Amino acid sequence: MKSAVNLAKGIKANAILVLTETGNSFDLALKHNKAKVPMIVATPMESTFQQLVKKTMIGTIDVDFLDVDSRKLTEKVNLIKLMTRGASRTAQIEDAVAMGVSRGLLKEGDIAVVITSSFDREADSIVIYDVRKDMLDYALYAFLRKIDVKLNVFEAVLNIALEIGREGREGRLIGTAFLLGDSTKVMENSKQLILNPFEGQVIGERLITNRDLHESIKELAQLDGAFIVNGDGIVEAAGRYLTVDPSGVGIPRGLGTRHAAVAAMTTVTNSVGITVSQSGGIVRIFKGGEVIMTIEPQKRIVFRMDIK
Repeated sequence: MKSAVNLAKGIKANAILVLTETGNSFDLALKHNKAKVPMIVATPMESTFQQLVKKTMIGTIDVDFLDVDSRKLTEKVNLIKLMTRGASRTAQIEDAVAMGVSRGLLKEGDIAVVITSSFDREADSIVIYDVRKDMLDYALYAFLRKIDVKLNVFEAVLNIALEIGREGREGRLIGTAFLLGDSTKVMENSKQLILNPFEGQVIGERLITNRDLHESIKELAQLDGAFIVNGDGIVEAAGRYLTVDPSGVGIPRGLGTRHAAVAAMTTVTNSVGITVSQSGGIVRIFKGGEVIMTIEPQKRIVFRMDIK
């Protein structure tokens, strides 16, 4: 950690990016960062993220934690919760850098000294990273820039899906589905299976980015049908039956009617689909009738990505 901080100072790095599982790397970096090089701390672990927020007054860049005091421990420290954990060290760094760029913490031409960690070892390597946006085009964040869904909305829905896949409900695994964006067309191509629990509610009570709504979403996920969320994060409906014809989509074998219907909806609308499998809790992201990302919810590991 001392070497990383000295290196950042010596090459005049724009930031120290700390990838941590437990939060211990952040504590050490903060202790040794006497030169006050700007720091970005990124973790995919919900418990670590919440621990760091509570322990310090970090300027948090995260839509999934809304009731944090906005003051900062220092003007040069920011914390990011990663949506997923890349399968390789390179993928983890790319994801963290991409999130830093998308939030304005890093920019084209910046040099970052990256301290990486693995499942069982904290701060086990140092990487000097030259930020170039053209190198991030393959990533999920480039894909999100092409669709009419806000990044914080996508993150909120994905986090809810991962929590459902990981925890289930009342001791059992459950499956559910979300359609994000192009909500008018999605509503036109679906119908209610139950009374819409969100109809008539004020907009502020229907924002998917509001953590107070998440437990209600998880409870309603036990019912049949999909959630419809517009690009700004307003939940339009729950318990929605998708009436599109799924016969033309080619999804992997073993996926059921829920996945087929979501895939089909993303072919006739400009929506993005997120499903949670009842068997195993696996989370999948659909666009254009295809699975573009598959995530193991227990560890947020992306084990298949096919973003065009």
